[in-house]
Amino acid sequence: MLRHQPYFEHLATLEETSPTWTSTLAGLAVLSLVDAARNDPSMIDSDWLGMTTVTNQVMAIREGNPIRRPLAKVLDEIRGGPSWSVINLQLFAYGRALDLDGSWGLAVDVFDTVADIARAERDHQVAIDATTALGGAARRSGDWDRSAEGYAEAAYLADALGDKASGLTVRIGRANTQIARGNLPAAQSIVDEVLAEAAKSSLDGVLGLANHAGATVAYLQKRYDDAETLGYKALQFTSNPNIRDNIMADMGGAFFMMGKRDAARDVYLITSMTSRYQWVRWQASINLMEIASYDGNEDAFEDYGRVLRNAALDPRLRSYFLLLYGEGAIRLGRHDDGLRSIAEARDFATAHKIYQVAHDAERALVEGERAVRADEAAKVWSAQPLREDVALVMSELSNLRERALSSPPVDDWR
Repeated sequence: MLRHQPYFEHLATLEETSPTWTSTLAGLAVLSLVDAARNDPSMIDSDWLGMTTVTNQVMAIREGNPIRRPLAKVLDEIRGGPSWSVINLQLFAYGRALDLDGSWGLAVDVFDTVADIARAERDHQVAIDATTALGGAARRSGDWDRSAEGYAEAAYLADALGDKASGLTVRIGRANTQIARGNLPAAQSIVDEVLAEAAKSSLDGVLGLANHAGATVAYLQKRYDDAETLGYKALQFTSNPNIRDNIMADMGGAFFMMGKRDAARDVYLITSMTSRYQWVRWQASINLMEIASYDGNEDAFEDYGRVLRNAALDPRLRSYFLLLYGEGAIRLGRHDDGLRSIAEARDFATAHKIYQVAHDAERALVEGERAVRADEAAKVWSAQPLREDVALVMSELSNLRERALSSPPVDDWR
């Protein structure tokens, strides 16, 4: 298999003028440089032109992109006489940024590289963390076999070292795999076991992960009250800012499904102001835009829409933005704008192989066109003079309502 093949496959789907092309190419260049330096450290001094070229590629990534900093730090460390343990931590940070961005295939490749370097350096903890992260990224990409391999290696290493916290973390990863496959009872069983063991050992980080997984199970079972309380418990045990962002996003979704839009808005506003990642802040803004459409607040809806349309959203976020903007516009009675945006979301998502959004957009187009027809039919009916007998029925119903409101409650039906 070609080294870093996921990068070549991903680049083949992109236009050379897109920001994603630039960042992906820079990542591949850094990984290739790392490979070359591991095989022959002397190339760092001899191939100064190659180093300059890779540096220029990294510097071409826009400011604010979370992958720019760790890639630049890898280059700085290589130039200074490489400490592979330091380089590996920066590569791990790069993989985490890709994972968060939804570039799961690339993240798997990076975590695999990190695990390989960690084995060579006998850095057991990084090897466990990297193979666990690999299992999660592969699961999110739908590669069940690769996910299972990552988790199996992480579990083996954790068991060999007697690292209980890491071993339980791997089990939560497996619970999340059961969730992804729809086996919620199996996931809940794992979560319950991990919660009991983590509580005995006062492993707060594991308790946070386990409660979050339990909240996800509750959400999918439409037990939204439980999803909120478990999510809040997870927050109390979690210090990792990225995990806290994920928990908050899930809590916002549960509040939204409960019809508690004020609480959902609070969650998304907090996330939009406190997250370290621009991508997460944009995602929260998209959710706030959707809530504004449900509230009938067209000014807020348009304010969010204007900012997001001009933002440097990655393809996945932009496809969701276009879809939710279109649905919101229809909700606000602007059918033409809404259908146009949903069609744009469908075409954009299809072009970027984001098939779930493309499918959702097709469905939304059908529903949106149905809403247009229903609205037009309602306008036709409302323009017709009301028949006298129908007007009488309406009047009688109004009288009945008034009498019901003014009468004392009936508490004895004997």
